[in-house]
Amino acid sequence: MLDSLVKKEYAIRMSVLPWALMAGGSLLADYTNPIPQPGQEGYTATPQHHLRVVYDNDVYFGHDGNYTHATRFDYAQLMEGGDAWGVSLVQDIYTPEHHTKGAVMGEHPYCGYLAVGGAYLLRGVDVGASFEFQVGTTGNASGSRYTQNGFHEATGIETWDGWNDQVPAEMTFQLSMRQDFRIPWLEFVDSDGWQTDATLYTREEVGTAFIRGGVGMNVRYGVNLPPAMQVPDKAAGSYGVSLLEKPEYRRDETSYFILAGVYAEYVARDISIDGGVFHYFEPTCSREPWVFKAQLGLGATYKGIDYFFGALYQTDSYRSQEMETFLGTFSITWHW
Repeated sequence: MLDSLVKKEYAIRMSVLPWALMAGGSLLADYTNPIPQPGQEGYTATPQHHLRVVYDNDVYFGHDGNYTHATRFDYAQLMEGGDAWGVSLVQDIYTPEHHTKGAVMGEHPYCGYLAVGGAYLLRGVDVGASFEFQVGTTGNASGSRYTQNGFHEATGIETWDGWNDQVPAEMTFQLSMRQDFRIPWLEFVDSDGWQTDATLYTREEVGTAFIRGGVGMNVRYGVNLPPAMQVPDKAAGSYGVSLLEKPEYRRDETSYFILAGVYAEYVARDISIDGGVFHYFEPTCSREPWVFKAQLGLGATYKGIDYFFGALYQTDSYRSQEMETFLGTFSITWHW
């Protein structure tokens, strides 16, 4: 009985905390908003700088395991002609489904991944593309064990003790490409200003960390749809500035919308499951070659800041996976 109550309290704490942090982050961003507003000195209808923070976590839905957390910071700046360059920093965290002091056969291994990237973004009205090269590391140098355990200790959540058996440290090299295509026949605007738009996108990644590629589509319905949240995720090649321009967007007005998306991906290599290229690692599970994702989310743009929260469902990433993957994705983007 006592054990059941402890588990229930743990689940409630795990699921409520991210929502509280998300709400607090949104209020803080609005309260400390440094972006010049219409009529103020420095305001521009065409922002040149775009800073984004993306936060993925499965504890929005009360559990912790497999692909459990990711944080991405990226910055993009427009160049003459409309294209952009960008830099990024990303950290991923993976753990088994069960809380143990070592690796669990048949479950996802402990793995941390930390990478910095540089990108070039080709932007257009109907077609856009991005190219990002990342250099990273796995193992203790990724800092993932300290990020997770530090957060858990600070919030009173139990820590995961098996990080001594994580995927070993090695340097990674990754080239990622992405293409976005506008779907004009799915666009309309009614007399009250409600509108839709849709994007088809493809993604390819080749490197020592991941080899995978896929195709997806997102559809939005809302008011004054902004250009910067066509595909809101933390994936490589995705930045706070959209690859597709929207000349009809009115930046001085508020935007809000609902987004639905699907994505199918073939995975030929995943360092978090298969282990390193330069160091031996005995896999504890067998990778699934196909992964499918579905996303539903809400977005808004207010006073030059984008806010987005989405719920993401992902099919199993390895054959013996028992726990379903439900993630919450939250992002804030500043444009100035």
